Amino acid sequence: MPRIIVLNIGGMSSRQVYRQLWMAEAGDIVVSPVAIDAGFLAYVHDVLGLARNAVTVVVADGVLTDEAMCSPGLVAELRSRMAASPAWELMPAALTEGVAALAELLGIEADHGLRFAGQRGPELLNRKSHFRQLAVGAGLPVPSGAVVTSVRALATAIERHLPPTGTVIVKRDDDLNGQGNLALVAGDSAPLPGVREVRPVTDDLPALAAQVWSELADEEKVLVVESYHQAALCFYFEYLIDADGFPRYLASGTIRRRPDTEPTRPDLVWVGLELPAELPPDLAYHASTEAARIAGLAAQVGYRGHINVDALVTEAGELLFNEVNARWGGGLALHTIGERLLGTGYADRSVVSSLRDVTPMRFPDFEKALHLHDLHFQPEAREGVVVVSYDEQLASTSECVVLAASKARARAIEARLRQVVGELAEPPAGPVRVG
Repeated sequence: MPRIIVLNIGGMSSRQVYRQLWMAEAGDIVVSPVAIDAGFLAYVHDVLGLARNAVTVVVADGVLTDEAMCSPGLVAELRSRMAASPAWELMPAALTEGVAALAELLGIEADHGLRFAGQRGPELLNRKSHFRQLAVGAGLPVPSGAVVTSVRALATAIERHLPPTGTVIVKRDDDLNGQGNLALVAGDSAPLPGVREVRPVTDDLPALAAQVWSELADEEKVLVVESYHQAALCFYFEYLIDADGFPRYLASGTIRRRPDTEPTRPDLVWVGLELPAELPPDLAYHASTEAARIAGLAAQVGYRGHINVDALVTEAGELLFNEVNARWGGGLALHTIGERLLGTGYADRSVVSSLRDVTPMRFPDFEKALHLHDLHFQPEAREGVVVVSYDEQLASTSECVVLAASKARARAIEARLRQVVGELAEPPAGPVRVG
């Protein structure tokens, strides 16, 4: 059954949108908030072995908010495109109330997941406060912490949860990629993964709490405070909850970070993801069993679709879960590329390693360089580089994925890629955003 893939997650940059194109299959319609470069779309078709016209792209007028998805013009265009097939499936990056409304407008039968979305059900899973409530209820190991709803409660929580590690993390209730997280440290501050800023804890704790509250609290007036643990490993598990409510394991991955090469930047750079997660066998079984419990709970309350569960192992060896996202995860496109190019079960014999911090360059030059230096993915060798996404304005880094038979081989290809791109790329006109 052909699908209407709605890219209703992320912002308006080509880099954010392009990586989701890899989810498309022959006959699908992709609804994008930005125009797609024809050369890059052709590249996606070629790498995936699809005919050049196999996927149709419909460009919406701006970010795909719930209101925009249901605009008369977009609905009319989709209806005209749907005439080619009698039955369609709606596949959004995130299930929202607007997605449910769009399905109704297009005459697509509402399944259990769409009905749940129509009542804003996925919001039960995508807020950090709700995750703590559900995870504790399910018995998952989580960092000590609290859900707070006032400045006074925030100050109390900071004081209570600071001593175990000397650092607390304060999280905005609904944000992505650590953008809404602050770390408060008793002592010297240094860059920490998963936070946008690190600040010292002052003697005037009520004043500090008031300042943090004013910056992070949204209209819901809820923040999460947790003891911050240095991680020896950061990883995730991704599941797909099917129409019958069964959470099917899809993939796992390890999160890679490094210090920024610019000394004035305090944050750590997100290098990328590596699939599968490199975990000791006993830990892998234990962690996946625990993660499946929260995925099963999501299924029980009515959610259907992709869900990813984030976890870490502390330097002391303690397993902790810190987030769940009921939407497409950052590793889903990479997993899809792995399955499409290497086959089902690729994780048993291959490594899929992404790099989000590759020096930006024009895509035609990038593709040419990969072929010139024999770095492009070669099916017969089952290894090589795929350009996952890039920024047409060259204002942010490109994202690539390296496929290889081993981690060592992937690192060798990665090193060669960085050398080649570094030699060929022109210096950007201004600062380059990473991550």
